[in-house]
Amino acid sequence: MKMAEAITRTAKLDARSSMSKRLLIILVLALALPALWFSVFRTAASPTVTCDAQYDSLVKQAKAELTNGDRTAAINSLIAARNKLRDCQTPTAKDVAPMWRN
Repeated sequence: MKMAEAITRTAKLDARSSMSKRLLIILVLALALPALWFSVFRTAASPTVTCDAQYDSLVKQAKAELTNGDRTAAINSLIAARNKLRDCQTPTAKDVAPMWRN
């Protein structure tokens, strides 16, 4: 009898531990998925606004530096603005290198 009781006890403990593991996984997913969902959509919507704003601020900075007579800083700001413009553009089929040579 004691052997049968020990077997049923371990079976009950195994069932409880597997249920608690499932519950823990469900809880973690329930908390993580909304956070990932909102972070993906927030980053997908904001880059165009931030790229435009950063580009505009770099051009305004270059204009202010030219007004102050600092040509070197103005050129550096314009180069940074050009690089920002390149970073913000979405690549076209012509921009993407082919995987295989023709």
